[in-house]
Amino acid sequence: MNQKRLVLIAVLVLAVLLSGCAAATPAPTPTTVPPTVAPTPTNPPVSTGPDKVKVAYVAIMNFAPLYVAVENGYMAEQNIEVEMQKVASGSEAMAFLAQGTLDAGGVGIQAATFNAFNKGFDLRIVGSAALQPLENGPTIIIVRKDLQDSGKVKSMADLKGMKVAMAGGPGTTGAYFVAKALKEAGLTVKDIEVVNIANPDMPLAIENGSIDAALVGPPYSNQILEGGKGALLAKDMAPGAMTTVYMYSGKFINERPDVAKRFRLALVTGARAMQGDKYLDPENIKAYLTYVTSTEEAIKKGAPQTYDPDLKVYIDSVKNMEEIFRWAGWTDYTAIIPEEKMVDPTFGESAVQELGPFTP
Repeated sequence: MNQKRLVLIAVLVLAVLLSGCAAATPAPTPTTVPPTVAPTPTNPPVSTGPDKVKVAYVAIMNFAPLYVAVENGYMAEQNIEVEMQKVASGSEAMAFLAQGTLDAGGVGIQAATFNAFNKGFDLRIVGSAALQPLENGPTIIIVRKDLQDSGKVKSMADLKGMKVAMAGGPGTTGAYFVAKALKEAGLTVKDIEVVNIANPDMPLAIENGSIDAALVGPPYSNQILEGGKGALLAKDMAPGAMTTVYMYSGKFINERPDVAKRFRLALVTGARAMQGDKYLDPENIKAYLTYVTSTEEAIKKGAPQTYDPDLKVYIDSVKNMEEIFRWAGWTDYTAIIPEEKMVDPTFGESAVQELGPFTP
């Protein structure tokens, strides 16, 4: 091979090598910009919805301040939405209050209440509901008219061996009245047959003769008397007594004290809106009839209930009830229960402090 040809081959090989190197050089990688991510808020917005409160009630006029507070907007003014749950008697609500599945209740004081306090159940009385007047109280004992007309029943002592109805049965609020009346007549609760009948069913039970007598309050007592099937047998068994109350669960008190204060404030506002002639204001009557089975006429004709304008707790009345229940044998303890295990007056005091003294 001559020298010129070798030089030409060398040039061609070099050219191929240079072109291969150029092809192997990688293209520059473009710069990647990460997507924009919205920052996570450090303070999420606070809900402005109403605070929900579950409340049990017995469908009687004793708890009318609650009805007025709900229906006339006093609860709404406190940013509270109330879920009303009707029960036949306060005994149905006790366990749920102790467990905290109910926040509050309009209930009657009963033997089970004191048994629960004695066992350390976490619930407290925070206010009075209807009070028994010093005279002509609305809660009365009615006997069948035919038994009175025949002379078979002239007094409480004549009820021995007879069927006497009371909402909730033995150990209940109604049983307290009956027990006191029987004690004064020289009888005990063992001398009668106690029948558990809900208040709205009392008029029919008297009419059809399935019971002989009943402890009953308005508006159902008015229906029985006006219907001519029943007659008054006893009244004013416990003048001035606080037998029905508003009660809080311990969970409600401890976990939502501000809501509990506002709820109590709305109750007091409702009670004050019912005092005197305001008791029969049209908007109040409408509120009553939302929760009790009656008529406007019956409420107007019936004796009005008595409500403390501040829904004050009367501790002496509580102690008297406890004494009668022990006498009747309806409690399961003998030791005295400390007041602080039964009552929490702070919510009522807070409401009065904010609203000021009541002026008629």
